[in-house]
Amino acid sequence: MQKRIWLVALVAVVLLSGGAAWADDGFYVIGGGGGGVGTKITSLPYTITTPGFYYLGRNLEHSGDGDAILIYADNVTLDLMGCSLTYTGASSFADGISMITRKNVEIRNGTISGFYISVHEVTYGLANQRVINIRANYNTHVGIALSGNNSLVRDCTASNNSGGGIYVYSGTITGCVAADNGGSGVAMTGPGSLLDNIATNTTTTGTTGFSIGSATKILVDGNSAAGNGTNYTAGGAGTVWGVNAGR
Repeated sequence: MQKRIWLVALVAVVLLSGGAAWADDGFYVIGGGGGGVGTKITSLPYTITTPGFYYLGRNLEHSGDGDAILIYADNVTLDLMGCSLTYTGASSFADGISMITRKNVEIRNGTISGFYISVHEVTYGLANQRVINIRANYNTHVGIALSGNNSLVRDCTASNNSGGGIYVYSGTITGCVAADNGGSGVAMTGPGSLLDNIATNTTTTGTTGFSIGSATKILVDGNSAAGNGTNYTAGGAGTVWGVNAGR
């Protein structure tokens, strides 16, 4: 009886908490429905100019020439909440989400398709961007492209992009799938780690499943490649090879 009363009380607290946030394996849910938790994005284009938490309230389409969501602030979290961003316009260079001269930005939980690049960090030399649980597909160029240092791309899928799948200068790519892309599936040129990823079926002759920089220290372990023009580039003296299927 005591256990039942305790359980009912716990459920009541969860349902009535207007600002509770729960996370399970990278997926975040805002509980309650009360106000005051972050900023809801309801239309495009949208520009973020102050730090904080932002989220989508529904699936959104964008048809303009510019990028759908531009991030012009540091220390931003953008949660798509399982929703989608889709490009329906005619521009060849509109990105889904772009960051320029930013640091400590996290983008997570949704689908971004039909753009030039789904998630694009334009500027080299900055740091600590995170892209988690994003599906980047059917773009005219690359799925995800991050140019800064110490980036993290985790549990993402990049598929059916005309160019490559996931391109990161430096950091960690882990738990990702790149499939049926026109260019390299997964690419890293600076120091970092490629861990537990899959790259398959690059569609252009001579393209590579895993493209690995030759002049830097990169740990490559637990990956799987098949059906590519070349499964792995050779890397360089600084490359540390673990056990990788298809090599």
